[in-house]
Amino acid sequence: MTTALGVDVDVNGNGVDPLTHRQIIRRHWNNTGIMGGLRVSGRSDLYYGVSAGVAVCSMGDADGYTEAYFAGGKTENAVSAGDGTYPRIDSVNLLANTGTPDNVVHCKVAQGTPAASPSAPTLPSGALLLQQMRVPAGASKTSSASVNGSQNYAIPYGVTLGVLAQDRNSGNEGYDPAYNGTPRNAVEFTLSTDRIVEIRFQCRVTGGVDPSSSMHFSITDNGVALDPGFGQLEFSTQGAAEVKSYSNMFNLDAGVHRIILSVRAVGSRFNFYGFGSRVFIVDQGVTK
Repeated sequence: MTTALGVDVDVNGNGVDPLTHRQIIRRHWNNTGIMGGLRVSGRSDLYYGVSAGVAVCSMGDADGYTEAYFAGGKTENAVSAGDGTYPRIDSVNLLANTGTPDNVVHCKVAQGTPAASPSAPTLPSGALLLQQMRVPAGASKTSSASVNGSQNYAIPYGVTLGVLAQDRNSGNEGYDPAYNGTPRNAVEFTLSTDRIVEIRFQCRVTGGVDPSSSMHFSITDNGVALDPGFGQLEFSTQGAAEVKSYSNMFNLDAGVHRIILSVRAVGSRFNFYGFGSRVFIVDQGVTK
């Protein structure tokens, strides 16, 4: 019989078994990833060093999640010296087995294949990527390798992550109606899970010669329109500087995102002024 976390197994076998425990842990987290520590570094040999830390790992959804501790040290296996011609990407990873073939937390490295434009190697089932490392051609020790990409952190269920990225364009150039869809601000960020993301745009502008001017803008994510150009900011005071802002919410999938905000003048010319324009990407929580 399944009971609650914290209840010991009685003489009849009623209590929390390991699988139930792992399923409860799974509901605490949005995703697998690093909780803290586990920084990867090169060494004077062909092993990688990994600092002490904890990560959320999984052998698959049906097996739940574990919170795996690694005491720090070097990877269990070494890699080969660098290729004579091409670089490669190695992937340092953590594997927390839950009974098959053992109950041990392993810290290993998967060696990539040298190429002019190398790709990361495929990890074993259940392995959690800690860090990709780019090994240059001719390297004789891992201290010659450089970090490739960022670490992926575990996110507790339901939390918000604050500002994910921001960009400022301090240019004060003018925009005429003939200039349609000119890119103004761009940011890039990575989501570990599907998230609700708020895009905030702030600018200081002056209107044109007409009693009123306006700016239309569009927002794309990886080249696909999020807001296709119907957003509009109006400047009612001719020739005077005004601070204007825009905000909207979008559901974005896990992965890498590149947001570009483009602007165009409508009716008459306007100019950015003072601080120019800024874009903030703000996390607002999980989508489900």
